[in-house]
Amino acid sequence: MREEKIAVVACAGMDKALGSVARASVFRVVEVLRPEKTELVCLPPALTGVAPHSERIKRLPIIAVDGCAERCATKLIVKNGGKVRGRVLLPVSAQKHDLIPEAASNIGSSGEKLVERVADEIAFIVDRLTKEGE
Repeated sequence: MREEKIAVVACAGMDKALGSVARASVFRVVEVLRPEKTELVCLPPALTGVAPHSERIKRLPIIAVDGCAERCATKLIVKNGGKVRGRVLLPVSAQKHDLIPEAASNIGSSGEKLVERVADEIAFIVDRLTKEGE
């Protein structure tokens, strides 16, 4: 079984509803669904060179959770030497599940349901990567 954990990195779009869903989904995976297999890497400190975040970006396989089509998390991870092994794009997930969050500051019940669905998508990717590493 894989000894190192899989890093999960969320969009930092603080003013976007789907950015809020991205962050909540990542927390759900790291804290509830796959705590033994994953760890959270905070994107802003990683990009400014704050250890251990910047070290994890370069060392661990990463799942990027992007809140919009700009794919900032994915682009910044790659630009800083990280290897993205899985990605979730929130606009695609929102459309697939027909769930739209209300606002960045209050995602509402539809947003909460989307958090659960996206967390399940991330957990599925974690499981796939874990099997590849065995």
